[in-house]
Amino acid sequence: MRRAMIALMGTAAGTILLVGAKAGFSSPSDQAMQPAAGEPRPGAVPSGSVAPPPQPGTSTAPGAPAAGTTMTTTAAAPGKTTEAGQPKPTTAAPKPPRTTMKDGTFKGNAVYVDYGNVELSIVVSGGKITDVKVLDSPSDHSRSVQINNSALPKLKAEALAAQSADIDSVSGATYTSSGYKLSLQSAIDRAYQP
Repeated sequence: MRRAMIALMGTAAGTILLVGAKAGFSSPSDQAMQPAAGEPRPGAVPSGSVAPPPQPGTSTAPGAPAAGTTMTTTAAAPGKTTEAGQPKPTTAAPKPPRTTMKDGTFKGNAVYVDYGNVELSIVVSGGKITDVKVLDSPSDHSRSVQINNSALPKLKAEALAAQSADIDSVSGATYTSSGYKLSLQSAIDRAYQP
């Protein structure tokens, strides 16, 4: 009975310590490391003394220089090392995005839609889309060929007029229209790349 009582008390004490550790309570050994009442904390201003007022441009954060001192920093030249001996990273200024399309032929992504892929390329001349060529379109079914023979010329005319992929879908060719717009947009994006 006595052993059972000791085991139960040990289990309870262990549980309390674990719960206390999880909750962030300090143990008696942590409290021994704390300064006793009346002793100054490291870095604290002794009682009876007045800390100098902070000066503009100074910091009171731990590890910051004392009030009244100033810090100067110098920038290292690109590719040089910093005081800690670590190489200073060099970064090139990002190139600004193009505002006009480059001249050339730009292939769009192949986009899978129901009944097959839609893939096209654009020809850019003078910064404008001058031609849209269909490289692949749904053609496994005779109905798909019939729909595309009607829809693709309309989509091309809209793309040339809009000079963008912001075009209307052709009624009855919803899948082909959505794939056409996506492939067209990817080709236009490539034309704008630096």
